[in-house]
Order: sequence, then structure tokens, then C-alpha cells
Amino acid sequence: MRVKSVLVSAILLIVFHSASGQANDPELTGINNLLYRYSSFVRPQKVYLHLDKTGYKSGETIWFKAYLFDGTTHFPEADTSNIYIELINSSGDPVELRTLLAEGGYASGDINLDQNLPEGNYVIRAYSDWMRNFSKDYFFTQYLYIKNHGYEDRIPRSDVRRNRRFNRNIERMEESYEVAFFPEGGNLVSGLTNRVAFKVIDLKGRGSEAEGKIVDDQGSEIVRFKTGPSGVGIFEFRPAEDRYYRAQISVNDGRQTNYDLPEIFSEGYVLRVDQADGQINIRVNSSVEQDNPLYSENIIIIGHTRGIPGYSNSHQLIDGSVDISIDEKLFQTGVTHFTIFTETSIPVAERLVFTDYGEELFFSPDISVQRSGGQNYIDMNLLVSDGTGNPVTGSFSVSAVTGTKDPVSHNNDIVSYVLLNSDFKEMIYNPMAYLHGNNDAEISIDNMLLTYGWRRFNWEELLTGELPEIRYESSGGLAFGGRIVDPARGEGVRNHPVNLMVKSGHDTIYTTNSGRGGWFSFGGLVYDGMVEVELSSRRLSSNYPPVFELDILSRGDYEYEPGFYTRKNRITQRGDEWERVRGMSSTNWATLPESQSSPQRFGTPDQTIFIDYSGGIEKNLYEVLLDRARGLSYNNGMFVARGATSSTIETSGVRYMLDGRFVDSRNFLARFPGDIERIEIFTGTSASIFGSRGGTGVVLAYSRRQGYSGLDDAMELVMQGYHVPREYYSDYLQKTGTYSPEEDPEITIHWESEMISGEDGRMNVMIPFYQGIENLRITIEGAGFHGGLGFAEFAVELK
Repeated sequence: MRVKSVLVSAILLIVFHSASGQANDPELTGINNLLYRYSSFVRPQKVYLHLDKTGYKSGETIWFKAYLFDGTTHFPEADTSNIYIELINSSGDPVELRTLLAEGGYASGDINLDQNLPEGNYVIRAYSDWMRNFSKDYFFTQYLYIKNHGYEDRIPRSDVRRNRRFNRNIERMEESYEVAFFPEGGNLVSGLTNRVAFKVIDLKGRGSEAEGKIVDDQGSEIVRFKTGPSGVGIFEFRPAEDRYYRAQISVNDGRQTNYDLPEIFSEGYVLRVDQADGQINIRVNSSVEQDNPLYSENIIIIGHTRGIPGYSNSHQLIDGSVDISIDEKLFQTGVTHFTIFTETSIPVAERLVFTDYGEELFFSPDISVQRSGGQNYIDMNLLVSDGTGNPVTGSFSVSAVTGTKDPVSHNNDIVSYVLLNSDFKEMIYNPMAYLHGNNDAEISIDNMLLTYGWRRFNWEELLTGELPEIRYESSGGLAFGGRIVDPARGEGVRNHPVNLMVKSGHDTIYTTNSGRGGWFSFGGLVYDGMVEVELSSRRLSSNYPPVFELDILSRGDYEYEPGFYTRKNRITQRGDEWERVRGMSSTNWATLPESQSSPQRFGTPDQTIFIDYSGGIEKNLYEVLLDRARGLSYNNGMFVARGATSSTIETSGVRYMLDGRFVDSRNFLARFPGDIERIEIFTGTSASIFGSRGGTGVVLAYSRRQGYSGLDDAMELVMQGYHVPREYYSDYLQKTGTYSPEEDPEITIHWESEMISGEDGRMNVMIPFYQGIENLRITIEGAGFHGGLGFAEFAVELK
């Protein structure tokens, strides 16, 4: 046995709160204060999932560990918080949902993939309660392709047609290209030298090699350029004010196509940023005249990393330009955002840079072979340390997999996701390449960042002082709620009682009143698994039953958009041994809530009178009908359907029923209203269901159920409680010690989600290996308790 290769990458994060600036500049102070106020209020969070492997098939288990970080410092979140995990198919329908309670920033779980799960593209998504207050673009998202061997012999016809349409769409996306230009700083300005990044991608977002040139309106070539393998390229040119320019580009040696450049402004600011020798060198050039509202003798430069200012200062423009050098150590590791303001606080240019000091967590393995109970084990003793060699305590997860890595699905690790992907609405293709083993990483990541914008906020909104609405607080328990609505007016009902009964053997009742807009919520609920609950409320003052609109997670709020990790569906026709199998397209999603109401045994009545439990001035049902019944009149001591002309009807009056049985009028009309839930009135054609006895009209009354408390309108549903993770077992053991590399490209041999390094930085893992296995890929990910991110892969050959 020998260690074949080792890849170790990590980042240790240190928060710098220093910011240089001029205290006597009120504009500078005002911007800094607004940035601090916004960042303190928003407190972003990030979730990352470490999955046990990169490819799955139906019937297997997805084992995962969830890491929850403070989105600003990248330290593990200290408070308890809910994390929601969703598995969603390519139609945008949720297949599985898990709710985890993260303590200290960590939680683990599993998803057992149904044996009949359709083969195809899926997305696994993760987020916290607090993250729900902001854009869903910042939820953790991982693309997966889940296989189902033999599915072609059971696939429904509708899925065959859908797969073909899906694949045709993917082909069109792969054959179509987009070209976008990104002037450094934001704008092209005539008369100034502009550096321009450009990106050539297909509609799936994959970069393409291209080359081209800029020509002016006289056909003169200005500059030539080409992209790298990632589809990104850089060129510089100085546009003249009286010229028009266009780009002529050919993609993958194809036909040359003309593209328009962004608008060229006659006046403006040009920003250029370069990094060298631990310094961030900034040059600002301005051609703005004094009569322009954007004119400024001094500019303000603010640089922040995820909302924490590292540099802020005011600088004078001399002959329209200024050069500044800033120490990289003023900023945290990660994406730093520079913005240039006029002295009246108008943002005029921005730029992203990446700072990485090599502050890593290192995993030093000591590997040996142990035998216990007739089983061979890899005994891996790991030392976790920082860049100075000091031991690090933290929480980590380890997977050991045999077989071939799925290159399409393997698109994140904890370092590249937290430091890069998590800060952008658009996913970055292969972010691992920018941080692990790339000799040109600094240049590549800088070129890539020229084509992205940091958009967790924009300055225009921040400078107004308005803060986003917060509806979801971080919680150490489940939250269940929604809105109670008056169906007659379609409006929320304020200050109305709502009860929640938790069944499934708990029989616990919670009560609350609705607030503004009819919103209500029950918080701090701690229940495991699927729990039956009943939501109920009193009749409204109008005697209508209220309508519950529940705030349920992930119902129709995800639209699957094919990306660079989406692949064509493999199955586009039925197999030779196809047979119909029921339930092949069914989902394991939780039961939708259904309103509970008494059955209408005799069809739809002409009128329903709901009787409020609190009663009123009415002493009996006679007074209720006299005051509130439509279509009835009281003549000669009896209620008669209006419009009746037959002498028989006039002398007999309506018939009465109580709980489905005919009763005499005296028994019915003398009833106390508090004992009755509702009255239904049938007259004319609606009474024909009663036959000849309904010819005069029928009035039905339904008694209240035993134990009625006035909260009689109920909705029964199943609430998703906390997921209880199962004890890990290897899929390999189900294969009786053998597996087919063709059918099972990846098999998880070992998964451990709760590895804790001690004060000495050490932790130990015992990984079993079996006959027939020749190699293992051991992956370790995690975070230090006091900051720091770690990722490592060890390829081990077994002999």
C-alpha cells in the first residue's frame, strides 16, 4: 500500500477590522457608517454540503454533512439554526426534504434514494431560515445526475417524451454562444485607455475558446485578442470619441460574427487594479468636466470583504488621475470589492479582487494497516495544523470512495465554495481549479472576477439607508405558520385565535393569535420525523369558516435551469423488455394539507348558516331561521319556501332533519343554537335529492361534535419534523463483497460525519477495505472552531 498523490488545500480566515480613512471627511464617514449598519443588520449566512461521493444511482443513500457559516467572517455559526435540504428534479418538483438542527454550525443527515426514482438530472439545495429572507440565488446548489439501471424497461411514456425534449434543449444550448464584454471599473470612456475583459460561453455557461479583433467604423483593426480555455480573455484599447467600434469574433474556429461593444461614454472614470508583491495597486483616471454632475476633485475609495471595510480613504485627483497602493493584509481572505465614489457619494466604478495569503489548514496523514475482527482497516491518524504548524481544533467529515470520480457532478469543495461560489448569483465553472494546484491561479481568478459582479447589495440601495424586510429569524426549533384569511373579503384577519395540535402520540396544543395581515406563527417546535398536526380556528364574526394559507417551504419556488453541470438524459426510448410498472413517476414528497370539513351528504345546499359557538341573542333555531334564512317565510306557524303556490306545500311547510334524520318541527325549532354547528337549507330543485319528502323544502341541522371548544374549523396535515440521521452503512456490503465498475462507478466504503480534532490537532479514522478493491479516494473537509477551512484528497492504492 502506498499514498499515490495528495492534494491539500485550505484557508484560515482572520478578520481585520482596521480601515484607514480621514475622520474629518463627512461623506467618507457617512458611507462607512451605512455599510457597517447594513452588514450588521443583514448578517449573511452560508451553507455548504459535503456529500460522500460525486455520483449516485437509485436505491443508494446520499450521506452528507451540512456546514453553516457566518457569511462575513466564515466562522461556524455559534447559534442553533435550522438547515433545509431539498432534492429537486429537473422539472422543479421536490422529491425529498430534510430539516436539520445545526448546533455550533454543523449537522449531518442522509437521503435514501427510492429504488424507483427516475433517472435524470437533479439538484440538491440547502439553506437556513435566515437565508430565506434574501435572494434564493445564494442558496447552496449542487447538480447531480442520478442513474437508475434498468429504468429503460420501466420508464413511463411521458418521461420518454420529456427526456427527448430536454435533450433537444440541451443540444441547442450547447450549440449557441453568448459574448459579453466587461470594461474594468464598469464603463468604456473615450480618450482613456480601457482594459476590457470578455467572456465567450455557450448557453449552459461553459467557456469556449475564441479569437477576434476590434475594428472601427473605417475598417481599421485596433487590437487582436483571444480567450483561454475558460472562455475569458483580456484586451486594452483607447477609443476615440468620433469613432464607432465593433468586435469580430470566431468561436472554436467557426464563422466570424460581429458583436457590439458596450456604450462608449465621452466622459467618465476608468479604474485599473493590479496585484503584485502583496500590494493592491489602484489607478483612477477621470475625463469628467466641471459642468458634469459627476465631476469631483477628490474621490473616495472603499474596499470591503463581504461587508467588512478594510480600506476607506479620500484622495485628490491631480490632472485627472491618482495612483494608490494598498496592503493586501488589510482585507480578509476571499473576494474584496472596491468602489470609487465622487465626493458627493455617487458610485462611479467598481472592481473585484481576490486575496489569498496561503493561510491553510494542513492535514498530515500517518497511514498504517490494522486488522481487527477478521477485517482489514486503513488506520489514518491525521494532524490538523495551520500554516505556522500550530494544531487546530475543529469539526470535519471524511469519505472513502472506490471507483471513478464523476467529473460533471464534482464541482465544489468547502474552500472554493465558501470563498468564491457562495458570493455570486451565477455559479462559477470549476471553482476548484482557481484554488487548487493551478500555477496561474492568481491571473486566472483575477481575469474571472473581471467578468463577475458582487451583488449581495448594491450601493444605490444601501446609501438610501433602507434595510431589507426580515420575516424569518434563526431558530432553535421548527416554525409552522401562515395566514388566516376571511374568504368573503379575501383579506387577512387580525387578532384571531389559532390552535395547533401536534398528534402522533404527542397530543400537545399550542395557541396564538394572528397579527397584522392575518399572519400567525408557532415557533420553537422540536419534533422528529413526520408528525400529524391539526390546525384549527374559531368561526369568523361573519360565521364563515376561515381559510388557512400556509407558509410551506419549497412548493413551486424552484425553476430548474440547465447549467454547465447538466447532462443529457441517457434514456430516450423504452427498452426491449419494457413493462408497465405503477408508481414509477411518483414522489415521496410529504402530503399536501387538506381542509377538514363535515361531509355534504345531500349535495350543495341553497344556503348554509354557520352558527358561532359564542351564540348571540338568538335563543333557539326558530329565531335563527327567522333572522337569517333566505328563501323562507314564516306563515301560519310554519316556515314555507317562498314562491310556493300549492295548497299542500302551504299547509305542510318545510321538512326538518337533524344529523341526517327527519324530526318534527317542534323538536327542531326549539333546539339551542350553541348545540348546532351549521344549518343547510334546500329548496326548489336542490331538494329533489330527498324525493317526494323534499317537495316542500328541507332544513338540515348538524350537531356540534363532543368536546367542541369553538375552534371547529380544522385542517389536518403532516408536518416535517427534524431529520434523524441513520447510522452509516456501506452500499458495498449490500453487494456481497463484489461490484461492477461499469454499473457502479463509485461506491462509498466509509463515511464519517462527526470527526473532531483535539487540542493537539489530532483525529483518527479507521477505513475498512475489502477484497477486489484496488484503490480508494479519501476526502476530508471541514472547518476549525475558531476559523479556517480545510479540504484534502488522498488517493491510496491497495496491494
